[in-house]
Amino acid sequence: MKRPVWTQRRLETITLLLTALFVALTLLWFLIPRGDPAAPTAVTAAHSLRTAKPQETPDAPGILEGEVLDLNTASEADLTRLPGIGEKRAADIAAWREENGGFAAEEELMEVSGIGEGTYERVAPYITVGEEEEGGAHGADTGS
Repeated sequence: MKRPVWTQRRLETITLLLTALFVALTLLWFLIPRGDPAAPTAVTAAHSLRTAKPQETPDAPGILEGEVLDLNTASEADLTRLPGIGEKRAADIAAWREENGGFAAEEELMEVSGIGEGTYERVAPYITVGEEEEGGAHGADTGS
């Protein structure tokens, strides 16, 4: 049995309207902004305390962000955290420090056997000597 023509047209019209409505709603879904995707998500204080870890410096994985080691007081283990400094170099630095009464300037690190300009350039942002830091010449905030 054949359906009347008016019923078939009505079904086609309804189907086309529903399809158009679906397309319009889909476009609206993607085009309407829903806030800044780069905005940080809310974190409760308890959560941040549990999961907060000090951030390591990417070019010196053993050093924490903003950390500076004093060549005259750092242990050999601390010295190995510097980029390009292994256990042998750390022992050499400690031995040089003992023999020469400590470092008067950061550049003296290049006098240690096996440490050249390249290694010095890599570690320079992460080292200091006690005298400079006390005087505030190495960027230490003295509060004045």
